[in-house]
Amino acid sequence: MTSVLTYEYIFGMLKLRAIREQRGMSLRGLSKKAGVGLATLVRLESGKFDPRLSTLGRLAKALGVTLGELAGEQQPKKGGRRYDRR
Repeated sequence: MTSVLTYEYIFGMLKLRAIREQRGMSLRGLSKKAGVGLATLVRLESGKFDPRLSTLGRLAKALGVTLGELAGEQQPKKGGRRYDRR
């Protein structure tokens, strides 16, 4: 079970880097905008640090995403077929 948690954690941190890069933000720029230390961001993106929920909240707000998006959760698609239980 640990390997699954580790994979999900690392995937989430890679998601942080991908979102930051999509927004054209540097580590230093995100650090200033979110109020999170530069060294903390470097450790987060490398998977060497377990962030507090408050830290993730500040990062998500600075990046303009939800906590779920930052964690890599899939958003449900609109207009798809509904599952009908019979």
